[in-house]
Amino acid sequence: MRVVISAIVMGLLLLTAAPASAEWFADAYAGRSLTLSDDVTVHSTSGLSIYRDTEFDQSWILGGRFGRYLDRAPFLGFGLDAFTFSPTIGPQQLHIDGCVPSGGCSGGQGGTTGRIDVSVIAVSLDVMLRLPLLKSETAPWGALQPYITAGVPFFKTTVTPRTTAQFRNHDDDTDYSVGYKGGAGIAYQVAPNLMLFAEYRYTHAEASVELRDSAFLNRTPFRFNLDTHSAVLGLSARW
Repeated sequence: MRVVISAIVMGLLLLTAAPASAEWFADAYAGRSLTLSDDVTVHSTSGLSIYRDTEFDQSWILGGRFGRYLDRAPFLGFGLDAFTFSPTIGPQQLHIDGCVPSGGCSGGQGGTTGRIDVSVIAVSLDVMLRLPLLKSETAPWGALQPYITAGVPFFKTTVTPRTTAQFRNHDDDTDYSVGYKGGAGIAYQVAPNLMLFAEYRYTHAEASVELRDSAFLNRTPFRFNLDTHSAVLGLSARW
């Protein structure tokens, strides 16, 4: 991912010297993401547990997008978007329905979870619709462009239980899934071939991993949803 972002940034610097036409675009962006609380389902050796209202930490989101607006329909474009963020489950007190780690399956307070690292890498095929405003000779597609976007992302989600008492002997595991994405933003031309944009996006993914106990070779299914709100700021090269 770092190599992809570096390549896009280099492309932005090189493309600002090209004549403006704004059919192709290459974006680089960064921002903050907020993943909503969710019930985490755990199938351990003691039975089924549901960790109610588990909170995820806020994290940075980094990404890049490359695509093109169509010649015959310049308001319509397609793009390939790659991004990463880390909605880690931090130490917290949880109410558990089912079997608690301390024993018994009547539910109750489950104690502190410890830290469970969650990292996400996603690649999305996007459809984009823009409204070209403030057209001029130097901005034939509009110096101001509100837009909306929707996509189908492919998610790679890795779960690593770092400091938990329940999963201290478990290895990490990775899940691959398909989710969905929607967003809206606005881009403003700051140079002949360069636009500054701000974007809000919502993404949904479902993660299902099996945490393997390296000592006893047991596997613990671990499932949750990632419903994430993100706000990003970036630069877009157009040519």
